[in-house]
Amino acid sequence: MLQSLELTVADRVLFFAPHPDDESLGGGGLVQKAVAVGAQMRFVFVTNGDRNPWPQRVMERSVFLDAKARRRWGARRRQEALNALAILGIGEPAEAHFLGWPDQGVTPLLMRGDAEALEIICRQIAEWQPSYIITPAAEDVHPDHSAFFVLVQLALCRLRRRGIVVRHVVSYVVHAPKTGLALAVRPVALSPAEKAVKADAIQAHETQMLSRRRFLAHARDVEPFYRPLRPEAKHPHHPIVTADQGRGALRLKLKLPKPFLSFRGATLFIVLETLLEGSLRWSLALPGSSARVLLIDTVTGQPLRRATVRIAGRSATIHLPIASAQPLTRLFAKFDRRRVFFDTAGWRELPVDLDRGPKVRLHRFGATTADER
Repeated sequence: MLQSLELTVADRVLFFAPHPDDESLGGGGLVQKAVAVGAQMRFVFVTNGDRNPWPQRVMERSVFLDAKARRRWGARRRQEALNALAILGIGEPAEAHFLGWPDQGVTPLLMRGDAEALEIICRQIAEWQPSYIITPAAEDVHPDHSAFFVLVQLALCRLRRRGIVVRHVVSYVVHAPKTGLALAVRPVALSPAEKAVKADAIQAHETQMLSRRRFLAHARDVEPFYRPLRPEAKHPHHPIVTADQGRGALRLKLKLPKPFLSFRGATLFIVLETLLEGSLRWSLALPGSSARVLLIDTVTGQPLRRATVRIAGRSATIHLPIASAQPLTRLFAKFDRRRVFFDTAGWRELPVDLDRGPKVRLHRFGATTADER
């Protein structure tokens, strides 16, 4: 039986929401449980959700949206978030912080190695000293959600080196991929009354109610939360199917999702944390056929070296030279091929081996969770 997520009066919960409404969609039931037992909660809204043009055009009856219009929309969405928190039982003044990061701009922040952004997350965690962090999941196909998951993981690594450790980190999914998800290990069961309150909180986000039916579908009997699995070399439900290291190279095998006929137009993003070189951010524009392709440093914008891409039908094998980045401490990758607004898949963490260096073949772990590291 899965262990439910149960809070106590001693808990301090830090809830990260990429946009106003994620607090209700992803955790409206959990927030009510926290209020009921007297746990303390802080909410950090990463963006103001101000790049949401189609609902704004419909509601404001305006085709052209300038910077002033986006600021107005962002202010409205911030107020909706405060209204929703009040419905969920959070009293005033609410511990709500709005970072004002660019909506649909979290991936660029991650890929340019924005040190200030990372330090802001560290400060929020260090100041609140949470027993629980609630964060969007790596599997979420909204690019802001999955990229923010990676930033939280990097911030936790930095804080761990400073002697600050958070006992529990769990994730929620608002925009689920069509493929499989990690096991929901910490469910929260909602009573009919709690479901009704969650639905009311969701509807407090009036600017989003063009998608009322889709949004209200989140007010269900169980609110699932996920522990990030320990990184695995194989992942059958992700476009990056396998990963291994050897002879100074990282080898990735990719499988093209069925809707796409070619790798051309897709990008591979790589986030590396190293002991000697610090944080590295790379991108690789995938070709339509086998070729040697320039690897780009997305922090400086400069080309680094060439990677080898071999394509056979819907599969591709990529050899990335990483000898200069050894030894690695964390490694994340993403196959970026946007379907209009959402991603094909989120980020996933690839395993590294600190003891044996670059010549080790990455082994597969079981369902051990990140909390058990």
